[in-house]
Amino acid sequence: MPSKKSQKKINSKLNDSAEENITTPKTAKIVLFVFGVGPLILMGLFLFSNGFFSSPL
Repeated sequence: MPSKKSQKKINSKLNDSAEENITTPKTAKIVLFVFGVGPLILMGLFLFSNGFFSSPL
């Protein structure tokens, strides 16, 4: 009988850890924004600060 109780506890721990790693659409959008649009904004700011967009006149 004690072995059945210990197996139930192990199974519940595995289920809890699996529920924590679920990817939701909200987190996916945040990750795509940070790693997709973020570098583009940083590159634009870098080029603007170095005078890349200023006219040569």
